[in-house]
Amino acid sequence: MIKDFPDIVIQENRFIALPQKAVYWQEENALLVADVHLGKSATFRVAGVPIPEGSTDEDLQRLTDALEITGAKTVYFLGDLTHHRTGKTKEVIGKLQAWFGQNTDKEFHLMTGNHDRHSGPLDEIPWIKVHDELIIQDKFMLRHYPEKQQGYYVLSGHLHPSVKLKGRGGERLRLACSVFNKNLAILQAFGSFTGNSTHEPKPGETIFIAHNNEVFRLGI
Repeated sequence: MIKDFPDIVIQENRFIALPQKAVYWQEENALLVADVHLGKSATFRVAGVPIPEGSTDEDLQRLTDALEITGAKTVYFLGDLTHHRTGKTKEVIGKLQAWFGQNTDKEFHLMTGNHDRHSGPLDEIPWIKVHDELIIQDKFMLRHYPEKQQGYYVLSGHLHPSVKLKGRGGERLRLACSVFNKNLAILQAFGSFTGNSTHEPKPGETIFIAHNNEVFRLGI
Protein backbone atom coordinates (compact mmCIF):
# COMPACT_ATOMS: atom_id res chain seq x y z
CA MET A 1 0.00 0.00 0.00
CA ILE A 2 1.20 3.50 -0.80
CA LYS A 3 0.68 4.60 2.82
CA ASP A 4 3.49 2.24 3.83
CA PHE A 5 6.13 4.00 1.71
CA PRO A 6 8.46 6.64 3.24
CA ASP A 7 7.49 10.25 2.78
CA ILE A 8 8.42 13.84 3.54
CA VAL A 9 6.19 16.87 4.16
CA ILE A 10 7.32 20.13 2.58
CA GLN A 11 5.28 23.31 2.96
CA GLU A 12 2.17 21.34 3.91
CA ASN A 13 2.52 19.00 0.93
CA ARG A 14 3.27 15.29 1.23
CA PHE A 15 5.76 13.67 -1.14
CA ILE A 16 5.89 9.86 -1.10
CA ALA A 17 8.89 7.94 -2.43
CA LEU A 18 7.89 4.97 -4.58
CA PRO A 19 9.77 1.74 -5.33
CA GLN A 20 9.30 2.53 -9.04
CA LYS A 21 11.88 5.35 -8.70
CA ALA A 22 9.24 8.08 -8.88
CA VAL A 23 7.76 10.38 -6.22
CA TYR A 24 4.04 10.78 -5.61
CA TRP A 25 2.82 14.29 -4.78
CA GLN A 26 -0.29 13.66 -2.74
CA GLU A 27 -1.92 17.10 -2.79
CA GLU A 28 -1.59 17.36 -6.58
CA ASN A 29 -2.36 13.67 -7.23
CA ALA A 30 0.71 13.72 -9.44
CA LEU A 31 3.83 11.73 -10.18
CA LEU A 32 7.25 13.37 -10.29
CA VAL A 33 9.64 11.56 -12.63
CA ALA A 34 13.17 12.64 -13.54
CA ASP A 35 15.65 11.62 -16.21
CA VAL A 36 13.97 8.74 -18.02
CA HIS A 37 16.31 9.00 -21.03
CA LEU A 38 14.03 7.02 -23.31
CA GLY A 39 15.83 5.79 -26.40
CA LYS A 40 19.28 5.85 -24.82
CA SER A 41 20.00 2.19 -25.54
CA ALA A 42 18.80 2.72 -29.12
CA THR A 43 21.26 5.63 -29.42
CA PHE A 44 24.10 3.25 -28.60
CA ARG A 45 22.83 0.58 -31.00
CA VAL A 46 22.62 3.13 -33.82
CA ALA A 47 26.27 3.95 -33.08
CA GLY A 48 27.20 0.27 -33.40
CA VAL A 49 27.46 -0.55 -29.69
CA PRO A 50 25.71 -3.91 -29.01
CA ILE A 51 23.44 -2.80 -26.17
CA PRO A 52 20.47 -5.12 -25.51
CA GLU A 53 16.94 -3.91 -26.15
CA GLY A 54 14.28 -3.75 -23.48
CA SER A 55 15.02 -0.64 -21.41
CA THR A 56 12.16 1.33 -23.01
CA ASP A 57 9.66 -1.43 -22.24
CA GLU A 58 10.95 -1.71 -18.67
CA ASP A 59 10.70 2.03 -18.04
CA LEU A 60 7.20 2.33 -19.48
CA GLN A 61 6.03 -0.64 -17.41
CA ARG A 62 7.40 0.92 -14.22
CA LEU A 63 5.64 4.16 -15.10
CA THR A 64 2.42 2.19 -15.58
CA ASP A 65 2.91 0.50 -12.22
CA ALA A 66 3.47 3.84 -10.48
CA LEU A 67 0.30 5.27 -12.01
CA GLU A 68 -1.71 2.22 -10.98
CA ILE A 69 -0.65 2.15 -7.33
CA THR A 70 -1.13 5.90 -6.85
CA GLY A 71 -4.06 6.70 -9.12
CA ALA A 72 -2.18 9.83 -10.20
CA LYS A 73 -3.85 11.92 -12.88
CA THR A 74 -0.83 14.06 -13.76
CA VAL A 75 2.79 13.23 -14.53
CA TYR A 76 5.51 15.86 -14.31
CA PHE A 77 8.69 14.82 -16.11
CA LEU A 78 11.53 16.85 -14.60
CA GLY A 79 13.64 16.87 -17.74
CA ASP A 80 15.47 14.44 -20.03
CA LEU A 81 12.48 12.35 -20.99
CA THR A 82 14.37 11.34 -24.13
CA HIS A 83 18.11 10.95 -24.62
CA HIS A 84 19.10 11.98 -28.16
CA ARG A 85 17.53 12.42 -31.57
CA THR A 86 19.34 9.29 -32.87
CA GLY A 87 17.53 7.25 -30.22
CA LYS A 88 14.12 8.31 -31.50
CA THR A 89 13.95 5.32 -33.80
CA LYS A 90 10.74 4.15 -35.43
CA GLU A 91 10.50 1.36 -32.85
CA VAL A 92 11.00 3.66 -29.86
CA ILE A 93 8.56 6.28 -31.15
CA GLY A 94 6.01 3.56 -31.85
CA LYS A 95 6.20 2.34 -28.25
CA LEU A 96 5.88 5.87 -26.88
CA GLN A 97 2.90 6.65 -29.09
CA ALA A 98 1.20 3.45 -27.99
CA TRP A 99 1.84 4.07 -24.29
CA PHE A 100 0.84 7.73 -24.21
CA GLY A 101 -2.13 6.97 -26.46
CA GLN A 102 -3.36 4.47 -23.87
CA ASN A 103 -3.14 7.08 -21.11
CA THR A 104 -5.02 10.01 -22.58
CA ASP A 105 -6.96 10.38 -19.31
CA LYS A 106 -3.74 11.67 -17.73
CA GLU A 107 -1.97 15.03 -18.09
CA PHE A 108 1.71 14.99 -19.01
CA HIS A 109 4.12 17.89 -18.55
CA LEU A 110 7.81 17.98 -19.45
CA MET A 111 10.32 20.44 -18.02
CA THR A 112 12.87 20.73 -20.81
CA GLY A 113 16.28 19.26 -20.01
CA ASN A 114 19.58 19.32 -21.83
CA HIS A 115 18.99 15.94 -23.45
CA ASP A 116 15.49 16.94 -24.53
CA ARG A 117 17.11 19.75 -26.50
CA HIS A 118 19.47 17.25 -28.12
CA SER A 119 16.46 15.11 -29.01
CA GLY A 120 14.48 17.82 -30.75
CA PRO A 121 10.72 18.50 -30.52
CA LEU A 122 8.29 15.76 -29.48
CA ASP A 123 5.93 16.30 -32.39
CA GLU A 124 5.25 12.56 -32.52
CA ILE A 125 3.87 12.61 -28.96
CA PRO A 126 1.28 15.43 -28.88
CA TRP A 127 -0.03 14.50 -25.43
CA ILE A 128 2.93 16.13 -23.65
CA LYS A 129 2.94 19.82 -22.72
CA VAL A 130 6.48 21.23 -22.70
CA HIS A 131 7.77 23.93 -20.32
CA ASP A 132 11.08 25.40 -19.26
CA GLU A 133 9.77 25.73 -15.71
CA LEU A 134 6.40 25.36 -14.03
CA ILE A 135 5.08 27.02 -10.86
CA ILE A 136 2.60 25.05 -8.73
CA GLN A 137 0.66 26.50 -5.76
CA ASP A 138 2.78 29.67 -6.03
CA LYS A 139 5.49 28.00 -3.93
CA PHE A 140 6.89 25.02 -5.85
CA MET A 141 9.00 25.37 -8.98
CA LEU A 142 9.43 22.38 -11.29
CA ARG A 143 12.52 22.49 -13.48
CA HIS A 144 15.30 20.25 -14.75
CA TYR A 145 18.29 21.92 -13.16
CA PRO A 146 18.74 21.81 -9.35
CA GLU A 147 19.36 25.48 -8.65
CA LYS A 148 17.91 27.48 -5.77
CA GLN A 149 15.15 29.89 -6.74
CA GLN A 150 14.16 32.71 -4.40
CA GLY A 151 10.67 32.18 -2.97
CA TYR A 152 10.21 28.64 -4.29
CA TYR A 153 10.96 25.09 -3.30
CA VAL A 154 12.55 23.54 -6.38
CA LEU A 155 11.70 20.03 -7.62
CA SER A 156 14.36 18.93 -10.09
CA GLY A 157 16.50 16.20 -11.62
CA HIS A 158 19.57 16.32 -13.89
CA LEU A 159 22.28 15.09 -11.52
CA HIS A 160 21.27 11.40 -11.23
CA PRO A 161 22.33 11.35 -7.55
CA SER A 162 23.59 8.24 -5.78
CA VAL A 163 25.06 7.51 -2.35
CA LYS A 164 27.82 5.18 -1.23
CA LEU A 165 26.87 2.73 1.49
CA LYS A 166 29.22 0.65 3.62
CA GLY A 167 28.18 -2.60 5.29
CA ARG A 168 29.36 -3.92 8.64
CA GLY A 169 31.63 -6.38 6.88
CA GLY A 170 33.34 -3.60 4.94
CA GLU A 171 31.46 -4.21 1.70
CA ARG A 172 30.62 -1.11 -0.32
CA LEU A 173 27.63 -0.34 -2.49
CA ARG A 174 26.53 2.68 -4.48
CA LEU A 175 22.79 3.16 -4.98
CA ALA A 176 20.79 5.79 -6.83
CA CYS A 177 18.75 8.08 -4.60
CA SER A 178 16.48 11.10 -4.33
CA VAL A 179 17.69 14.00 -2.18
CA PHE A 180 15.47 16.51 -0.37
CA ASN A 181 16.98 19.47 1.45
CA LYS A 182 15.51 22.73 2.76
CA ASN A 183 15.64 24.48 -0.63
CA LEU A 184 15.19 21.83 -3.29
CA ALA A 185 14.78 18.18 -4.22
CA ILE A 186 16.88 16.26 -6.74
CA LEU A 187 15.06 13.15 -7.87
CA GLN A 188 16.60 9.79 -8.58
CA ALA A 189 17.03 9.04 -12.28
CA PHE A 190 14.04 6.98 -13.42
CA GLY A 191 15.61 5.41 -16.50
CA SER A 192 16.86 1.83 -16.31
CA PHE A 193 19.88 2.66 -18.52
CA THR A 194 21.41 5.73 -16.87
CA GLY A 195 24.60 6.54 -15.01
CA ASN A 196 24.81 8.22 -11.63
CA SER A 197 26.83 10.91 -9.87
CA THR A 198 27.94 10.52 -6.26
CA HIS A 199 26.12 12.64 -3.69
CA GLU A 200 27.70 13.28 -0.30
CA PRO A 201 24.86 13.37 2.26
CA LYS A 202 24.67 16.50 4.39
CA PRO A 203 23.03 17.17 7.76
CA GLY A 204 19.37 18.04 7.42
CA GLU A 205 18.86 16.18 4.15
CA THR A 206 16.30 13.46 3.61
CA ILE A 207 17.42 10.74 1.22
CA PHE A 208 15.24 8.06 -0.34
CA ILE A 209 16.62 5.01 -2.13
CA ALA A 210 14.47 2.97 -4.51
CA HIS A 211 16.18 -0.32 -5.34
CA ASN A 212 15.04 -3.82 -6.30
CA ASN A 213 11.35 -2.90 -6.04
CA GLU A 214 11.79 -1.56 -2.52
CA VAL A 215 12.15 1.96 -1.18
CA PHE A 216 13.63 3.16 2.08
CA ARG A 217 14.75 6.32 3.84
CA LEU A 218 18.45 6.73 4.56
CA GLY A 219 19.16 8.08 8.02
CA ILE A 220 21.62 10.99 8.12
